[in-house]
Amino acid sequence: MSIRMNNISRTRQSKAIVPRKYRGDTMIEVLVTVLILAVGVLGVAAMQVTTLKNLNSSYSTGIAAIVTDDFVERMRANGAAALADTYIHSAAPTGTTDCVGSVCDATQMASYDMESWWASLAAALPLATGQVTRVGGTNTFIVTVRWDDDRNGSTGTNCPVLSSADRECYQFRVTI
Repeated sequence: MSIRMNNISRTRQSKAIVPRKYRGDTMIEVLVTVLILAVGVLGVAAMQVTTLKNLNSSYSTGIAAIVTDDFVERMRANGAAALADTYIHSAAPTGTTDCVGSVCDATQMASYDMESWWASLAAALPLATGQVTRVGGTNTFIVTVRWDDDRNGSTGTNCPVLSSADRECYQFRVTI
């Protein structure tokens, strides 16, 4: 019996030798805290990236509206050519007369306006295209701008956007 008592007292003695602060509990608490903090920082970073993406998209839509408004005002200023369907197009015109340095008739001015509009679109938006269509036989025109907002090579032409394959678009209706 005395042997057994000695073993028990030695076990108690060895546990008593190691103080509580050296058991590793604090290290585990620190690791859990660092893990929680890292997840929080990653969440903030993801939120920042989403904010920047949405800000860029909003900026592009604003630029599309400004450039389209400029073009619509040019159409209104050259109303006779607009009503003669001179502004209806879906591709950029080439080889037009520079109407700033020389006198142009209404048709040449329409070509110059379209070429200027396409140049503005190309300079301001990624892979931008423009299109002008007439609604039936009315004096109403739909001016559409499309661009690749996420720069992933989208080629879709649905407006409003129906899938990720469609490019972002902005439409403006004008009656002349």
